[in-house]
Amino acid sequence: MGRSILALTLAVLLATVVIACGDPSSDASSTAPAPVATQETPAETATPGGASSGEAATLYADTCSGCHGADGGGGSAPPIDGEDDAAGIKAQIESGGGGMPAFSGQLTPAQIDALAQYVAGGLQ
Repeated sequence: MGRSILALTLAVLLATVVIACGDPSSDASSTAPAPVATQETPAETATPGGASSGEAATLYADTCSGCHGADGGGGSAPPIDGEDDAAGIKAQIESGGGGMPAFSGQLTPAQIDALAQYVAGGLQ
């Protein structure tokens, strides 16, 4: 009789698992909801460095504007509005010099590229 109770208990347990989890032989994809298609619309124009102009503007505001001013017109550091040599700006950001700290250890190469393009583009 002990084996009958064990067999019955196992049968009930198996039935409970099948009911709770569903029939493993059924096609689960037919019961899954269809994915919702989304259309992404870029909010900003990407810079050649890969970051959007909005990201570059935020990065400039957070990293550069404290010294160079919100509009690049200067402050405690020289003005940078009117600078249009992206390669020179990139080198200055990476290596620093002339009182400016180097940012190569604080910013990623993509962030440095984005900042250089943003400044060279007239902070736009």
